[in-house]
Amino acid sequence: MSPNTPRITILGAGPAGLTLASLLTYASIPYILYDLRAPPTSTSATSPLIPSGSLDLHADSGLLALSSCGLADKFKALEREGSEECILTDKNGEVKWRDDGMGGQRPEIARNDLTALLQSSIPFEQIKWNHKLLSVSGSPTATSGRFKLSFSVGGAEETEEYADIVIGADGAWSKTRLLLTGTKPHFSSVSCITLTIPQLSRYPTLAAMIGQGSFYASGDKKAVIAQRGSLDSARVYAMLSSSDESYLSTTSLEEAAKDPEETKKMLLGSESLFASWGQGIKDLLAAGCDAGTEFEITAKPLYMLPVGFQWEHVAGVTVIGDAAHLMTPFAGEGVNCGMLDALEISRGLIDGFAKGVDAVDANLRTFEANMWQRMMSVAQETWDNLEVIFAEDAPDGFVKVMESHGPPPEEED
Repeated sequence: MSPNTPRITILGAGPAGLTLASLLTYASIPYILYDLRAPPTSTSATSPLIPSGSLDLHADSGLLALSSCGLADKFKALEREGSEECILTDKNGEVKWRDDGMGGQRPEIARNDLTALLQSSIPFEQIKWNHKLLSVSGSPTATSGRFKLSFSVGGAEETEEYADIVIGADGAWSKTRLLLTGTKPHFSSVSCITLTIPQLSRYPTLAAMIGQGSFYASGDKKAVIAQRGSLDSARVYAMLSSSDESYLSTTSLEEAAKDPEETKKMLLGSESLFASWGQGIKDLLAAGCDAGTEFEITAKPLYMLPVGFQWEHVAGVTVIGDAAHLMTPFAGEGVNCGMLDALEISRGLIDGFAKGVDAVDANLRTFEANMWQRMMSVAQETWDNLEVIFAEDAPDGFVKVMESHGPPPEEED
């Protein structure tokens, strides 16, 4: 390797970081990817053997990135069928909108399957697991590399690594982003309690209610969202709107999430939560709570970066995915945007790699400008959707949003 060849470091092995690593591997560009988690196993949270939620991949972003990784054929073998259906109801479970999706244009894949697929395309030695990033800063010696990265390895030993190009795919609370800006994510006004229902087929009434794809029930500035997942499972999200970031702790919901029975008691017994909602929706929440001894129940605020978020360019470093444009999930665009970030930045890295650090950095600057422009409308759409889902007149506004994309298929007589 030439002494002028830039050393590339990727931080974070989520979908964006893994996609970038896969693309660079496919192009034979050297790099090292660091992640704080332990290596995946058959029992780890990202294993395809563990139920997970689904992601719909879009032709001009997620699917395009997978194709550029040479993974299109393998993706088709993992694609879930019939999962683009969308059902909207009011708080009583009365259907206000139903459609069959995008006609195959946005196929779905289990999140864990996507993770495993991307990891399978990356040489094992290129990923350094158990490396928790402590800090990233400018290097004091140019000969070592332009950036010094400090890690805690396995929660104990500390080590330092050096790089010329740093790509932060390190999520919502990115340490890489601290090199670029002091802006931090802020509370979105929505908190989420996440439940898992394994073996959904044991509940035929609930399975029929949520359909083959995504189910949204909204009203009273709350929402219950269910999504078909892998291995005959469903993920259920109880969404609560509040101006107070500490809402979960002040209402004891955060503490209750540690006890499935207490979670069920609070969700179904409190008039301020879901006691007045339709029986089918309450049964859905109850089934998720009942499985809480097997699958962790989480209660977390949802955060976001400002719509139109940008930063002053810093030579040799940038961020992608949630680190660059953290959003709430109400447009289904997050993973797709992160994978498209990875595709676009890989092109700049590949183009500039043989020319040296300065050429790569010029391409990073161009990438950022294009990403900011692309993400403006996506972030705005996501925020607009949040507002209509949790509006006083919900689900009427959400139905109007769906109608703006075209009418649902006519039902047969």
